[in-house]
Amino acid sequence: MVSGKPPSGTLFMAGSDYSSFHKPSDWLFWIYNTLVAVFLLLMGYRITYRWLYLLSNIALIVLSAVLIIYTRRYPHAKWLRFLRQWYPFGYFFYLHWESGMIGKLFFNHRFDYLVASWDFSLFGDYLHNILYQFQPLWFSEFIHFTYFFYYILLFLPAVILYFQGDHLRFRNYVFDVSLLYLIHYTVFYIFPVVGPIEHHLSKFPDGVLFIPLMKLFYKIGDSPGGAMPSSHVSVAVLGWFWMLHIRRRWMPVLTFLVVCLIFSTVYLSYHYAIDSLVGFIVGVLFVVAMQYLRRRYGRETFI
Repeated sequence: MVSGKPPSGTLFMAGSDYSSFHKPSDWLFWIYNTLVAVFLLLMGYRITYRWLYLLSNIALIVLSAVLIIYTRRYPHAKWLRFLRQWYPFGYFFYLHWESGMIGKLFFNHRFDYLVASWDFSLFGDYLHNILYQFQPLWFSEFIHFTYFFYYILLFLPAVILYFQGDHLRFRNYVFDVSLLYLIHYTVFYIFPVVGPIEHHLSKFPDGVLFIPLMKLFYKIGDSPGGAMPSSHVSVAVLGWFWMLHIRRRWMPVLTFLVVCLIFSTVYLSYHYAIDSLVGFIVGVLFVVAMQYLRRRYGRETFI
């Protein structure tokens, strides 16, 4: 993978053209938020606080546009340039949560009954029940850590590329993860699945650090309807692929943690096995597709 690394410090130079930084990512968010707002306007009669969500999607468009304008106007403001490049990561979490809150936009029910039946047909029981055994606290904490590792892996490629001044690959990564997330959110509207999350509390009632931390995360930002396919798994596959090209020496440890992460999605009853399997397939196909497109049309085409 060509690094596209500029001279040292280029990423932070005030004279750089920051209006072009991951511009396709801006368009992805603008188009997505516009479509969600239009569907809420035309079909959102079943959604509680429909108008509040609609206004929030419009606000996200305006906020990013204002940020771009002010970054152009004040090119020496480092904090503006930083926000300009990193704001998509904040949007990921809100849009994921929103996709669950307005998941009945197209259907008035979830599809858990269907996905659960697939699990049962394949394994003779629900795989999250088959895998689960009462384990020592240290094991439960470790498995929860590997599930939490998803958030580290999401940011890790971007942080490394950003601070080493590799602006081309930073923009490529931001575009990739933005597109992959928005594909997931679109599927969540069309095929909402909550997952077997209600079993998690009974299986893991207490903990020391990562068990209560993940309970807090789900209490604050859970998306009821965003389980199929598992974005945890597909984004982990994407992050693993990028780290393969950024820090190859780290791969034995990262590979182990990603395998444990995929296992944790089912073992901890956050996902049905089918959710994670489809998430893995989506992640692999997405990586292959983006590599093909960049080889065919140039590495600066899809950034």
